[in-house]
Amino acid sequence: MQAGVFAAPGQFIVENRPEPSLDTVPSDWVKLEVEACGVCGTDLQIVKDPPGHPAAPGVVLGHELAAHVVELGSEANSVREGDRVVLAPNLYCREQNLEPCAQCLRGRTNHCANFHTIGIHRDGGFARYVLTPEKALLSIAEDLSLGDAVWIEPLSCVLGGFNQFDVADAGTALVIGAGPIGVLHALMLKSQGLPVMVADLADARLEQARDAGVDWTVNVNAESLADVVSDATEGRGADLIVDAVGGQLGTAVDLAAMMGQICCFGLNSVTPIVNQSHLTERELRVFGTFVGVCTFPQAIQLLEGGLLQPSGLNLTMPLADLAEGLDLCRTGAAVKVVAVPDA
Repeated sequence: MQAGVFAAPGQFIVENRPEPSLDTVPSDWVKLEVEACGVCGTDLQIVKDPPGHPAAPGVVLGHELAAHVVELGSEANSVREGDRVVLAPNLYCREQNLEPCAQCLRGRTNHCANFHTIGIHRDGGFARYVLTPEKALLSIAEDLSLGDAVWIEPLSCVLGGFNQFDVADAGTALVIGAGPIGVLHALMLKSQGLPVMVADLADARLEQARDAGVDWTVNVNAESLADVVSDATEGRGADLIVDAVGGQLGTAVDLAAMMGQICCFGLNSVTPIVNQSHLTERELRVFGTFVGVCTFPQAIQLLEGGLLQPSGLNLTMPLADLAEGLDLCRTGAAVKVVAVPDA
């Protein structure tokens, strides 16, 4: 079968791999046939030179996948052959049949001491077949479009931050970054009736954000983000701000309204300069968010219910062409690239 592989720093290749066998994994694992798998920003970070995120060289990437079950391990009993599923790719103590660590005991599974990710630490979904623990699977409706199903995993991460916002008294929202995560944040904020601004450097991504229903888009190379926010809010600033890029906390603090809330989602090694006087005097609330805790069912419900329909942002292509797809993501020419395994 063809597989999309992190070969070495700066090298992503599509090569032939043997079909994986359940003989090589614990007996409660299952074999999935992948319908489609989305490209995540983490995938782009992994294949940079030097890598911006660690991964095992030679690993098959891909963790935003929709699939159906084709074979069961001898002790797998919570799914059946033919079930349509999505993968929760981050494996914690429970999924690995380990005694719970201190963080898992506290319900903070996203900080599990044994955190392990399919598609990063072991072979993932950029292939026709993938092996996973049955405990990492959630069923999805047969009529959920494939284009929407691949958004379940990133939406589950977004909800980890979005659910911490108090939107009751918010008037306007700003999202910094128009990649998949930024657009999902914008769509969630729009679903609460909020006018939303999105800022980015790529015109193509901003155009797709507008098509998705965003109220204002700002190319920060061409316009002053501070001026746009001031005009849109009559000088008050944005009540809710998401940094979906990373390293933008200083900008967010400067643009926040009194009692504003700032969600730091993006991961970036940049050390921002923050005006603490603004943060303190405006009584801003700043929080970080990493992955999501128990948010997959909520993500599935939102997409199956049609509250969000992000599939219009997809650029779908054969797995064989995925190296080109990664380039389109890097340049901002595409918001979400989705790979479909070759028959």
